[in-house]
Amino acid sequence: MTENTELEQFEDIILRIEVIVRQLEEGRISLKESLVMFKEAKTLSEKANTLLNQAETLLKPQIEA
Repeated sequence: MTENTELEQFEDIILRIEVIVRQLEEGRISLKESLVMFKEAKTLSEKANTLLNQAETLLKPQIEA
């Protein structure tokens, strides 16, 4: 996977999480749907964290140099 693709994927994840948060905050969806969306957001946040850790690993040698 290229760095641009990973960056785009990260940005897409953040946008989706923002949509989920807005929908949960509005409170117009059922509890069942809220739980499904919460689980999706949790999975997405874990993926975003993985991408951030990968970016940190790539940048660390440059920072230490």
